[in-house]
Amino acid sequence: MNEQTNLAADEAAYLMGGAEPVTSSVLISNSKYLNSPLFRDVYAQMGLKRDGHDLPDAYLIPTLSRAMGEVVDPVRTMELLAAEKARLPEFAAWLDERFVSDFTAEQTAHCAPGTLGARIHAFIAQSGYQIDFLFKDAPRNDYEFLLKRRAQNHDIEHMVTGLCPSQVGEIALIVANTVANANYFSTDFAHELNLYGTVLMSTSLSRAGLHYPKALPSLLEGFARGYALGAKQKKPLFMVRWEDHLDRQIDDIRAEFGFEDGPEPGYWDWIFKVFKG
Repeated sequence: MNEQTNLAADEAAYLMGGAEPVTSSVLISNSKYLNSPLFRDVYAQMGLKRDGHDLPDAYLIPTLSRAMGEVVDPVRTMELLAAEKARLPEFAAWLDERFVSDFTAEQTAHCAPGTLGARIHAFIAQSGYQIDFLFKDAPRNDYEFLLKRRAQNHDIEHMVTGLCPSQVGEIALIVANTVANANYFSTDFAHELNLYGTVLMSTSLSRAGLHYPKALPSLLEGFARGYALGAKQKKPLFMVRWEDHLDRQIDDIRAEFGFEDGPEPGYWDWIFKVFKG
């Protein structure tokens, strides 16, 4: 096997160009991500690990959040946000309104079958999860508000797009948000918003390719469906106030927002067993 996979010396030299990196007693590069031990470690774990029953799928997310804190400049992020707020009146109005909600099962108990409200009610009442599960404190600035609304909308986005919370559907939804953000905001600010998702997308692709070959084609399909869905959006999904759509049929919402690229319910349910097998 090694004879088949190892390159001959002249083949390796061709690819490497005869160059050698500068030597140092410590790991150093021109990538702030590679230079961060914590980021480097959690990225490797997420990209190389198998999924198991011993720990939740989101177990490494708090570690990734700490690693992001080492490589992101919060001052620059706020400067970029301020520039976008000045450039985009719609975005500025959304930020200034500071609308937040706190769903309970009782608030949506009246909603008719097939509506978004009924789906939210079932989610809260049957799953034991909450819609408002992150950044629960009152936002102190525009960026904290943005993060809070992204979190509040996340599970609802699964419901309305048809991109389920399977390992494939989660990534497909990230792709949709990534494209919608990139098409609406400047490249620099979109990069700040999409950085977290970029890690989740790339490590999921690596994990599927290394350990779950049966799921790999479906994951690539998820990328395609997410891209197509996100490209149709006129603004980022986190700016949509789904609270105004509670009494609407989900099919009508999907038609209005161009969510036809999301699959029908149950389409990726088999993925759960593949990743936990």
